[in-house]
Amino acid sequence: MRKQIIIGGSTAFGISALLLATGLLKPTVKLVALSSLGIIPVSIIVSENIHRKANQKVLQLEKTLGDARTSREQLENVQDDNVRLSQSLTELKTELSRVQNSLSTVKTLNCNLKDSLQFTQAQLAVSSSQQAKLSEQVIEYEESYSNELESEVQQKVQEYITQDREALKSKYRALLEEGEVIYAEAMSISEKYKAWAGEVAKRHQDRKAYIMGLTGEFNKRIGEAQEAWEVERGHLITQIEALNEKVARLQQQLAGDLTESEYGQFGYSVEGKIANDIARWCWDNLQVPLSVKGYQKRSDGAVDVGYGYSHSTPVEALLRDLQRYSENIARSLGIHKIVTVRKLEIADLLVLSFRREPAIKEDDLKRLLTPIDKLATQVIREMSRKGTVRIMGATGDGKGVCARYLLSRIVTTLSWYIRLHDPQHGSEQDHWDIPKVSKSGTELKQALKKITSQMKDREVTKIHSPVTLDILDEIDTQLEKEDKKQFLNLISRIRHLGMKLILIGQNPKVGRAGFEWSDMAQMIAFYQGSCALDAIKKNPALELKKDILLKQYNEISSVFEAKNEWLDDNKKHYFGLCVIPGKNPQWYELPVADEIEIDG
Repeated sequence: MRKQIIIGGSTAFGISALLLATGLLKPTVKLVALSSLGIIPVSIIVSENIHRKANQKVLQLEKTLGDARTSREQLENVQDDNVRLSQSLTELKTELSRVQNSLSTVKTLNCNLKDSLQFTQAQLAVSSSQQAKLSEQVIEYEESYSNELESEVQQKVQEYITQDREALKSKYRALLEEGEVIYAEAMSISEKYKAWAGEVAKRHQDRKAYIMGLTGEFNKRIGEAQEAWEVERGHLITQIEALNEKVARLQQQLAGDLTESEYGQFGYSVEGKIANDIARWCWDNLQVPLSVKGYQKRSDGAVDVGYGYSHSTPVEALLRDLQRYSENIARSLGIHKIVTVRKLEIADLLVLSFRREPAIKEDDLKRLLTPIDKLATQVIREMSRKGTVRIMGATGDGKGVCARYLLSRIVTTLSWYIRLHDPQHGSEQDHWDIPKVSKSGTELKQALKKITSQMKDREVTKIHSPVTLDILDEIDTQLEKEDKKQFLNLISRIRHLGMKLILIGQNPKVGRAGFEWSDMAQMIAFYQGSCALDAIKKNPALELKKDILLKQYNEISSVFEAKNEWLDDNKKHYFGLCVIPGKNPQWYELPVADEIEIDG
């Protein structure tokens, strides 16, 4: 701008000078031109001043603008701070409200606690009062008991001391009197025999020694009396301690506690003896008294034993101790394992379960037992080689069930001519429910004669049909010893003549026929229940497998004994050992009696 003014002024000054120099202008105009020539420098100066002021103003405005910008930034910062403060204020208000709510809750809780404290203090005051009364009673009882005891002891001791003291005093007086007599005699001798002063002095020395000895003897007797009194006092204290112990035992019994283990009376039962031995082990090793209440064998072979315990003993601690030492108890008593120890919920009893032998698993039992249908098929097939089947067992071991099952399989698979001979027809043991040829001992003996006659006829005629099967029940009670050899000859000869026998009876150690275990080699033998144990021990054919068969018998019999414990006879499970000559012995389980049907 300043440059434009200077240039404009210079141009105007040049034009005016040119016009004046050329004389082209009029005088008035020249005057004006001269005036403008004078004004131009002034304009320049004024313009310069204006420009300077304008620059100053611009600088001031720029400074003001910078200050305004700074103020605006500060204002923005202040506004941001204000927003944050507003948010903080809102949060503080929220926090204040929450704190006020918490304070109100705390005040309420404080009031409740004050009430509870007052109630507790009241209860504490009552309890303290009761405790003080009880403490006073205990102190009073203790004082009265101690006073009475001390009084009685003092009385006894005083009586003893008085009696002994009077005796000692009497003896002491007698000794003193005797000493006085001696002293009088000595004085008399001294007066009579003053000439013998040395002798008198000697006598004085003797008397002194005697008196000293007498005093020593008296002190000795007093010491002996004191020792006797101490011994008697010790005896009295021992009696008092024994009485205190008896009182403590009676108090324990009144409180329901045991003072020592109590054992059950189970006769010759092995399980009962083990139950008692467990209680005895706990008393000897843990000083824990138990009362043997009884035992029960479970179907899985384990035995549950019920034990009573002291009410003052924490049952949880007792359970922990028995569980901790269960292996030691089992090892000490020679049983397999203590399975569980638990508290009976319906009574104050501990139930301890143990096993004498390892539990036989169901799969292992199935592997030991041959399926009865498979065994029956094998036996029927073997009867072509060994025509006689012998079924043996004690009463109630399932001989009849075994015979009926075998007969049911024969009837359904073969067309044999079957004759049943039962000398106990109509008795309680008669469960055949099928027609019989012989119904008495006399008829059975006649039937044996007919069987012998049939054998001889077939040997002559060589006609071996039809195949006959004679079932002879209670054969051991019908044969005499003189008939045994003839009967064994019959068994040996009929096997190739189409004639079969099923003999039912006791094992060879029972009966009057005189059968021996070696005679079983001519027959297929079924040993029912406990009869299998006799066969394992006595039959020479089983000697090589005796140990393993005994172990198997113990495992199987324990399972079946437990299974049959609460069952009726018609529902019981029977097992046995089948020995086919030349074959391995096989264990089997019979069907339940009610499930066997004989068609035909």
